[in-house]
Amino acid sequence: MYDISLKIRPPLYLIGKTILCWRCEAKMPAVALLAPHVADTEGNTCVLSDIYELPNEVLLFIKKRVPTFKLKYSKTVGQKYYANTCPKCGVLSGDFFLHSEPGAPFFPIDNKAATNLYMTEIPLSHPVTVKASINMGTGDLILKHAKTI
Repeated sequence: MYDISLKIRPPLYLIGKTILCWRCEAKMPAVALLAPHVADTEGNTCVLSDIYELPNEVLLFIKKRVPTFKLKYSKTVGQKYYANTCPKCGVLSGDFFLHSEPGAPFFPIDNKAATNLYMTEIPLSHPVTVKASINMGTGDLILKHAKTI
């Protein structure tokens, strides 16, 4: 993970979908953040991963909707980050699995895959700083095709 402080101007979106837990196969929510306006990214819409610091107002918005999004230690990464966890067995569903391979939940490869995601705007009246990694290349696809709720 990288120690990157990202300056984000509104809007900021919570994106998500239901996946199956890799351990117990229970249905579980998986969420991420989508940011169209991140400083120093040359206008790229970014999907945030490996999030380890969030403004309280953003965290409260997410926790109200997805209480299983938690700051949790990852043995693979060797530190804590905000991760999607299974509501049944509590296991962490790692960000590598969710973000890093084409076809992963937050790495859609076509319009159809992007329409399987939902998106809701997090109400912000000012820019925020988030410490996370960024993924570029699929953000605009998600922004254009995810279902707005």
